[in-house]
Amino acid sequence: MVKRSWWDEEQEKGWRKSSRKMVMEAFEQAERKPKPNPQLLFSDVYREMPPHLRRQRAALERHLQHYGEHYPLEHFEK
Repeated sequence: MVKRSWWDEEQEKGWRKSSRKMVMEAFEQAERKPKPNPQLLFSDVYREMPPHLRRQRAALERHLQHYGEHYPLEHFEK
């Protein structure tokens, strides 16, 4: 493209700058939204939850009860 004069260094710099700006704006918008409820990790896949996932869900619940102050749970959907 450069050889055919369809693209040059200035266009490349401008494109990179505008692309970075769009990506950062999208990140900012996404970060403002509430995070999905952690329980969806377990309830959104199987019709009937297998035993190993029930154990993992229980372990997560115990962990959050014990160490919940270390997690920004207020940023998650209820």
